[in-house]
Amino acid sequence: MKIPCVAVDVSKGKSFFQGFIDLDKPINKATPINHDLEGFELMTKIGDKLKQEYNDVVYIFEATGIYHKNLQSYLDNRKEKYIILNPLEAAKVRKSHLRSTKTDKRDCLSIAKAYFLRDYPIHQKQDDIYQELQSMNRHYEYLVKKLRLMKTHFRTLLDVVFPMFDKLFENIYTSIPITVLKLFSHPIELKKRKLESITKHLVHNTNHRESYCRKEAIRLKQYATTVVSGVNYDNYLVSLLKSEVIQIENQLKELDLCINKMKTLAENIPLYYQLQTIPGIGEVLAVRLIAEMGDLSRFTSKWKLVAYAGLDPTVYQSGQMTGEHLRITKKGNKRLRTLVYLAVSSNIKSKKPNSIKEYYKKKRQQANPLAHKAALVACANKLLRIIYSMSKSGTNFHY
Repeated sequence: MKIPCVAVDVSKGKSFFQGFIDLDKPINKATPINHDLEGFELMTKIGDKLKQEYNDVVYIFEATGIYHKNLQSYLDNRKEKYIILNPLEAAKVRKSHLRSTKTDKRDCLSIAKAYFLRDYPIHQKQDDIYQELQSMNRHYEYLVKKLRLMKTHFRTLLDVVFPMFDKLFENIYTSIPITVLKLFSHPIELKKRKLESITKHLVHNTNHRESYCRKEAIRLKQYATTVVSGVNYDNYLVSLLKSEVIQIENQLKELDLCINKMKTLAENIPLYYQLQTIPGIGEVLAVRLIAEMGDLSRFTSKWKLVAYAGLDPTVYQSGQMTGEHLRITKKGNKRLRTLVYLAVSSNIKSKKPNSIKEYYKKKRQQANPLAHKAALVACANKLLRIIYSMSKSGTNFHY
């Protein structure tokens, strides 16, 4: 017989809770509470009552992005046992009824049924360092998306004010082009300046030598004498472009600051250095992988880590259908799945042969060869298993 539970249906700022001795033995009606101290204390009174009568109790609730975080923090502070349920599990129980009705009160029953019908591990709190890394990685991801939008708008303005300017540089976001666009708002202004003046500005505002800055200044002067801008010097788009350049520069600095803080935290984790021995994984990708994988000791097998990333294959067997070569479930951490896919894509481009690269070739050349993306997904599955083994054994990647 399982220990009693308190099922909690969590939503934004408010929840319903209900205590259960067994599957069909609730001890109270589904009760609404606010997410404050008074509400949580009312919930734990039921839990304390069950604990006194049955010596133990577990709280169970669904993962809801951010809305369950303060409940989780409260239970951690009280050192209570709890299970964080995948929302799909409770949904399966609810949909198993002939008429699936979803209400806040009935959700408590669905969560309790999921608990009593299946076995779930008690949530093991990770070290604060992993939680902090994950929060920072989510912020880093937000900054990258924001920067991407900025760059799209910036390139539109650049093509109007400084046509073909991006053709002068391999990377338009390096120090020299950014400095030029900040100091000279329009090609006419660049054209009027003397070569020595442009060189002096580049030397003062970048880390390049004077000889290099002079070569760049010559190219810029040649460009300014031939280009035809799409707007006049006093047009609103000119000032808008300058503003956009400053914002992009600040955004790039904020990104560097965020990732450097993450690296400083990750330096205390041995896996951070182990990951960098894998071809295709550098410092940034290593720290972001750790942020999304978390503490690997909480996974009892490599297959659970694979499932956590949603890289486990769908199983569907019926009659003569064997269930082979089906798509992955994608029911897992999509951010981790994306990062592992990126690591594999970089890995197979490396010049040195290694086990991941050889595995990719094998999948592409087998009797029923996989398509490029399918082979990458198979390699991503293998890479996660290798990372798990490296973490357990404390060894580096073997070619």
